[in-house]
Formats: sequence, structure tokens, C-alpha cells
Amino acid sequence: MEENTQEQFLLFAKEGNFPLIQKLLHSRRDKTNSLDINCRCKWGEGVGKFNSGYNITSGVPWKVLDFLISITAESKSTLRWTALHLACNSGHRDVVEELLKAGVDVNVQDDIGDTPLHKAAYTGRKEIVLLLLRYNACANIINGTARIPKDVTDDDEIITMLEAAERREMRRQEERLLEAAREGDLSTLSKLLSAKEAPDIHCRDSVGNTPLHCAAYRGQKHCIIKLLKSGASSNIKNNQTALDLVQTEELKQMIAAYQKKDVTSEVQKVEGPLWKVHRCQKPMHRLELENRDVKPWDHCFFMLRCIDDTVHNFKVPSKMDSIATRKAR
Repeated sequence: MEENTQEQFLLFAKEGNFPLIQKLLHSRRDKTNSLDINCRCKWGEGVGKFNSGYNITSGVPWKVLDFLISITAESKSTLRWTALHLACNSGHRDVVEELLKAGVDVNVQDDIGDTPLHKAAYTGRKEIVLLLLRYNACANIINGTARIPKDVTDDDEIITMLEAAERREMRRQEERLLEAAREGDLSTLSKLLSAKEAPDIHCRDSVGNTPLHCAAYRGQKHCIIKLLKSGASSNIKNNQTALDLVQTEELKQMIAAYQKKDVTSEVQKVEGPLWKVHRCQKPMHRLELENRDVKPWDHCFFMLRCIDDTVHNFKVPSKMDSIATRKAR
């Protein structure tokens, strides 16, 4: 009976039968059924297998059985979909909202790695995309074809919404990094820094402190070490550097050692395909990197590797002048 209830639940989600979805969810809240709201479609296993275990006398409604038979052709694509996947894909906003209110997993992935947000974006459901984002759907989850939700749609409005969500998600990650450094939460800090989409290690809080500033002020030794080893610059100032903020001699010596260890810790790494080469007066050439705007205070160094494997280095002058931005040349 429990499995029958789950099959009906998935059917109602696909069809957009809001009253019956609501009824099943109310029954679950009243504990008159043990419905798993994150249950998944098993139809990819084949209708024959389903028929071998169920018949009309076992209590399966014909409508459910007809539904299972009708999706045989698409069984591979719907395998392991949840009710939320089905409702998003079919465009049933009211059902989606009811499922989200009930606490379904908004970031659950199917067998090919798609989240409900992938389904909504792919099918162009703007209102559902916005609704999912309001319930903290992650816009950065990569599916089995290495695409995030914005990569599966051509709708400009949806792409704009998803890009804004990506920026919000990144800022949330930066705030978590700052908090972990401040509180000495080495586990969370390490996890964030090792993530594929790691937050900016030089991000700042509302008053301009970087994670290293936060850890230094609180004397969080292990977090300081982790940040320095991960490339945090100890020379960044917010009126004071991290070295100015630490209290113990041990931490002062540690940070000072990193300041002297690598002068290039302040260098911004800029990479890009060679765009143009202009021959001027021998032996001078002007090199331009495609779409690379560099501010004169960025202290940018560039490396050019030629086809004969020789390496040539050049830089943008660090002196301030009236030019706000320039091309790296």
C-alpha cells in the first residue's frame, strides 16, 4: 500500500493534480500515511517488472498502471526523478510550491545529475525557476553532462536570474569563509577552500576585513596557517595588515615568514590567449591579451611562452596615474 501511495504521489505531481497532492501531504502531516516525499520513479526498471509484482487485485488503480505504461518510451529519461522533478518539468507551479512547503529536497539530483532547477530552466519555466531559487535551490550544481542550470537554457531572463543566484551563492560562501576564519572553524574553512568553486580567499566582510584579518584578530592559529598555505596575502591592509593584528610573538613570526617567503604573493595571475602581435621598431613588439583589462595598481606580471619553449616575462607598471584602466601590453 505504501508503494502504491508513492506511485500515485508521483503521478499526481506529473499531472499537476493539486488537490490530490495536497490531500496526500496533509495525510502525511497527520501521520495517516508514511509517504516519502523524496521518493523516486522506478519506471526505468520496465513496466514488465512492475506488472509482475502488481495487478488489479493488489490494489493498484488502473490509472496508475496506465500511467506507468504510457511512460515506457520515456522511462530512461524519468528514471529516478522525484515528484519535484516531474512537477517542474511539467510546469505545475502550484504543485511545486506545495512540495517545497512540505520540505522536499530542492537540490536532489536524478540519475543524470539534473536537479529540479535544471528541469525548470530547460523547459523555460520562469516562475518555477524563481520559486525554486526562493527556496534556496543551488544554481551551481553540475549535472552528468558538466552543465549547471543556466547552461541548459537559451532564455535570457532565466539566465539572468540564475547568474544573479550564482553571485548570491558565492557571496554566501564568502560569508561562511569569513565566519569560519573568525570562529576558528578549521573543518569548514578547509572544506570551503578545497571546493571546486572555492570562494575568494581575499573576500571582505562589511568593514573590509579579509578571512586572514578575521583569523589574526581572534588569534585562530590553525586557520591562519591554513589560509597562508592556501595563498592568502598577509600584505593586504584594512588600515592594518594581519601582522599588525596578531597578539602573540609566535603568530607574528609565522606571518612575517610568509611575507618574506614569496614576493609574488601579491601578483595577480592573468592568463589568456594571445590576441594580437604588433611589430613596431625592432626588436620591440606589442602584445595584447584578449579582453584583459588591468588596473595600473594591480601589479600584474605576465609570462609569454613561445613555440621554441622560451619564456619571457613582462609587467604592468605599478605607479598610479590618471588612466583608470588599460590593456595589458
